[in-house]
Amino acid sequence: MSFAVGSRTKKTLNQVIKTVVLSNPKRIYTDGLIHYKFIIHNTIHKVTRFGTNRIERKNLSLRTQLIRLNRRSICFSKSLLVLSAVLRIYFWL
Repeated sequence: MSFAVGSRTKKTLNQVIKTVVLSNPKRIYTDGLIHYKFIIHNTIHKVTRFGTNRIERKNLSLRTQLIRLNRRSICFSKSLLVLSAVLRIYFWL
């Protein structure tokens, strides 16, 4: 399990894609963000409307379990350091 905390810049996406490519996937499904075109090789990259359903569902489950990820709550973490620490503890346990 791996994660990267940050905005959807090329630098942050590159961290995530490096860990995904190490697992030698047959396909990588993404949304239509332009940065993916330059980071992921064309033979394994696929942009579809329904390819990210499972990933988005896991993100929703994670947001409901960790209230810190929900922007409109009292527990929202503005500090990236605190958010990163909470995610490390969550995935470690």
